[in-house]
Amino acid sequence: MNNELFHQWLTTQLLPSLPEPSVLVIDNAPYHSTLTEDGGCPTSVTKRENLIKWLEHLRIPFPAGATCPELLFICQKNRPKPCYKVDSVISEWGHEVVRLPPGHPELSAIEQVWGCVKRHILSSLQRFTRADLQAKLQEARLCANTEVWTGAIRHSQRFEEEYWTLDNIHESVEPVIINIVTDDEDEDEDLSLDSNGE
Repeated sequence: MNNELFHQWLTTQLLPSLPEPSVLVIDNAPYHSTLTEDGGCPTSVTKRENLIKWLEHLRIPFPAGATCPELLFICQKNRPKPCYKVDSVISEWGHEVVRLPPGHPELSAIEQVWGCVKRHILSSLQRFTRADLQAKLQEARLCANTEVWTGAIRHSQRFEEEYWTLDNIHESVEPVIINIVTDDEDEDEDLSLDSNGE
């Protein structure tokens, strides 16, 4: 899969078939994550004149004699929120995009379904020829039934709920009180710290 093939499939197959408005859950595959021209930020390999053009385009002030590292620092300080080509296309069709956090396939139900399809192919493929693989792929498509999808969605929702629970634990941390006693201090004197250690 690449950017062009994905864009073609998205605009000719998927988007025309969806009721409006729909929500599309997208992972961080490279062909999902191509930035728009205005959605990126210069990097350490960007030439000085392009750093200047980028800053001028966004009307970000910078010192006249700034070096490349200084210009790059200013660019990165003013980095815009990433804007992806795929998200723009989906929005133009009247749909919404929800992006999964990087490195969390357990939050994507389709990963569970793909796992089921792959297990079916691996367990039943006798010979690895193109014809056999295509036949097994057709069989494996039957694995992606309503029951499997429902289970995959429940599985992802359990992970999501678990992550919400873990995140909320940090919000309920009580202040820490440390007693510091020296020879010339009162034993009852407390030093209170909040949850940030201040």
